[in-house]
Amino acid sequence: MKFSFFIFLLFSTVFVIQGQEKYSILSIPTQFTKNANSVVIHKKVGINVSEDKLEIQTERATTVLNERGDRNVSAIAYYDETRTIEKIEAYVYDALGNEVEHFKKNDFRDISVADGFSIFNDNRALYLEYTPTSYPYTIVFKSIVETGDTAFIMPWFPIDRYAESVLYSEQTITFDPSNKVRYKKEHIDGFEIKITETEETLRFVAENIKAFRYEELSPAFTTFCPKVYFGLDTFSLQGVPGYGKNWSEFGQWMYSSLLSDVSELPEGTKQEIRNLVASETTDEGKARKIYQYVQDKVRYISVQVGIGGWKPMLATEVDNLSYGDCKALTNYTKALLEVVGVTSYYTVLYAGDDERDIMSDFSSMQGNHVILGIPTEDEITWLECTSQDTPYGYLGNFTDDRDVVIITPQGGKVVHTKTYTQQENVQANTGNIIIGNDGSATASLTSVSEGLQYDGKYALEKLKKEELLDVYKNRWGNLNGLSVESIILKNNKEDIQFTEEVKLKIPSITSKVGNEMLLELNSFNQASYIPPRITDRKQKLALEMAYTDIDEVTITLPKNLNFDSLPENKLLETKFGRYSIEVESLDNNTIQFKRKLYMNKGTFAPEDYKEYRSFRRAIAKQDKLKILIKPIE
Repeated sequence: MKFSFFIFLLFSTVFVIQGQEKYSILSIPTQFTKNANSVVIHKKVGINVSEDKLEIQTERATTVLNERGDRNVSAIAYYDETRTIEKIEAYVYDALGNEVEHFKKNDFRDISVADGFSIFNDNRALYLEYTPTSYPYTIVFKSIVETGDTAFIMPWFPIDRYAESVLYSEQTITFDPSNKVRYKKEHIDGFEIKITETEETLRFVAENIKAFRYEELSPAFTTFCPKVYFGLDTFSLQGVPGYGKNWSEFGQWMYSSLLSDVSELPEGTKQEIRNLVASETTDEGKARKIYQYVQDKVRYISVQVGIGGWKPMLATEVDNLSYGDCKALTNYTKALLEVVGVTSYYTVLYAGDDERDIMSDFSSMQGNHVILGIPTEDEITWLECTSQDTPYGYLGNFTDDRDVVIITPQGGKVVHTKTYTQQENVQANTGNIIIGNDGSATASLTSVSEGLQYDGKYALEKLKKEELLDVYKNRWGNLNGLSVESIILKNNKEDIQFTEEVKLKIPSITSKVGNEMLLELNSFNQASYIPPRITDRKQKLALEMAYTDIDEVTITLPKNLNFDSLPENKLLETKFGRYSIEVESLDNNTIQFKRKLYMNKGTFAPEDYKEYRSFRRAIAKQDKLKILIKPIE
């Protein structure tokens, strides 16, 4: 009896010690804590796919090394009308692996995951809000979730983010051999990853992934991290059967199941639209008037209910309520165009500044936004139907230069949205500065912005006066004490140009040196940004926008002052862009300053970062160039 008790005590002690070692900070090799805010000890996901149900079992153990790592815990599970959380819990361990807390389902906060715009949103989540008393600590999160939607199979990201190491990540998918899960892998070369396939299972395992350090101007993490996407040829979306082994089939399904029965409009609205475009003889003329009609009538409000948030609300409802989300407003505009015989395509894409593409070779439920495409002979005109301000045919950073899928009656087709070139993304400044004897100045500037540079300007006309004044005071923070005398803004939506005409008074545009003065030649458009120094850079350099800045400013002095000497012209040429300045004397008291900056878009090797930093440093130096002003003797 005593011997049996001793054996039980021995094995219990061994189990506790092993448990402590498993989550002890001492068990993590130091190479995995370098550059890391957190370390995933293990993440195991098991997904069982049946005809009309998915079961997802998750266990994730994360050691949090510091306060910045708290956001990486990811102790959250989502649910809605078709998605239930069968089990959820979490354990917390201290630095030595001792269990300190156990959270059960009732300890998780029940929160809405509404986006702040939704009038109704049935997406919710159970979320663990844990405040640690010390670092490091480990959270082991476990959940079992079931859903009737088989259209979305969780992609496998063995590592999710910068500044996190992963010791072990596994995802196993079990399925019916008659409807085998397809997969697409990206960027797995160079990692310790194994893929195992049988007739009924897929298993993916990754080990020993060191943290990626975030570095200035790095590409988006998703553009280079290892990942695997999944899809089914036949699936279920909230009880609606779906199919699509390629984009043609997938588009046919979307058109017939999600779009074909939502475009009916009241007869009164149809007649109103016919009358609206009665004088127009071209499709473009008709489309322009209808787009303006939509912008004047409706507003964007997110509505994340219905078939997985994928089926638009009825066009009649939008017409009656005058609001909708991107799906609803796009479908409504499409329905209005159909009334007058203008063809348009409901278009699904990933919106955002990172220019994420729809995967052209892998059909599946993708995208987070919808826009409208109107085909012409050789291109497609794109309409952002959620905006009440965006000009007809204009795409900004949110949706430009990416692969999207258009949905037609014949099926889906992957196309590319407009790419704005360096020659299109122009800001052209012309100005005059008149300097007084005391170094004060009056100045006027006209700035015309086009292309993607227009995207950052046209919202100015919606600002209140005080807000607008703050914009210019911040823009020209180098001009101490400036006062804005007048502002005239012109938004030319037809040519997509935004013009700013600003008049200023500047109490002191110069700095005194005895009875002489120093003047910065470039007063209005100084590029002062210099990337930080990074030693042993690992990430590529990503320059996300090509653009052109052109500045031409005339500077006039009083008759009793003149310019001592003028600097030589300067030209800087690199693979990243080109910069030049020219200074020309118009007469004894007047000079003209010309500046041009052409920046390229692209991804460059890590070793190019040092050269890019030197280029930006040289630009910043030239933009602070000063000349001496002297009294005439």
